[in-house]
Amino acid sequence: MRRQFFATVCTAALLATPMVVSAQEAATPHDHAGHDHAAHQHAADATTGPHGGTVQTVGERRVETVIADKGIMFMILGKNDQPIAPPDATGTLKLRVGDSKKEYTYQLKTLKNLAIGVGVDLSKVVNQPLHMNVEITNIGSEPLVFHAMGKLSSGKLSDELLISLQATCPVSGQPLGSMGTPPKITIGDKSLFVCCAGCTKKVEASPDQYLTKYYTAKGEQVRQGVFKSTLADAAAIAAQKTCPVMDEPLGGMGVPGKVNVNGKAIYICCPGCAKKLTAEPDKYLAALKAQGITPPAF
Repeated sequence: MRRQFFATVCTAALLATPMVVSAQEAATPHDHAGHDHAAHQHAADATTGPHGGTVQTVGERRVETVIADKGIMFMILGKNDQPIAPPDATGTLKLRVGDSKKEYTYQLKTLKNLAIGVGVDLSKVVNQPLHMNVEITNIGSEPLVFHAMGKLSSGKLSDELLISLQATCPVSGQPLGSMGTPPKITIGDKSLFVCCAGCTKKVEASPDQYLTKYYTAKGEQVRQGVFKSTLADAAAIAAQKTCPVMDEPLGGMGVPGKVNVNGKAIYICCPGCAKKLTAEPDKYLAALKAQGITPPAF
């Protein structure tokens, strides 16, 4: 109840003052429905779009929903996935946040990048589910009506994934989780985990020693050309967000793999994606570039 009340208060505060929307990278959740990890089949209605949003099919149209910190945009994708929208396109967005029953209504309009959207500050509802009922008019003989869901990501990796990347306690060398939930130690903008509270003081006494060890570690090769990611890859994984082959969130299938693609480090959800990635490297590098992602040097 307290969490719901907090979400409602924050939502009311942020939705009171719309802001100018801009075309920024968006982080949207991934729908695992219909996905068979073993067979590598992916639900066609939950793909990542050319602008980093989530693409769904509405009637005969493909619509990409892009959620940024200063607004929500809907792009009707045409030839070569370029957005198309008549200059007089308009519409309505009805938005709910999290479990709140409160619904906020916004008028949509055509933006300079041919998206149809609205400016609204979402910074106070990071990582909360957004429920969107959308109606877009003046784009054809009938309005385009659909439901979309998403969220604005914090851009930070979850503690669960960070623990997986670190794997062992920097003091005892024991596997993290072998003694219960690993305590977290925050040092500047980085985090380290220890196996138990007894190891905390040693890390706090010599933080640089342990940070250097884990944030420069190279991952072992798990199969030909595929390496296991470590904490040294955390920032790059957070920037890339999803596997370019399967559109899976990185970390959703365990520790992401790292592949050398034309001298660039590309992260994949599982080793099985390496074959497709290396078979068509230019295709996947171009897809990442279109999303505004610049892979680091391998």
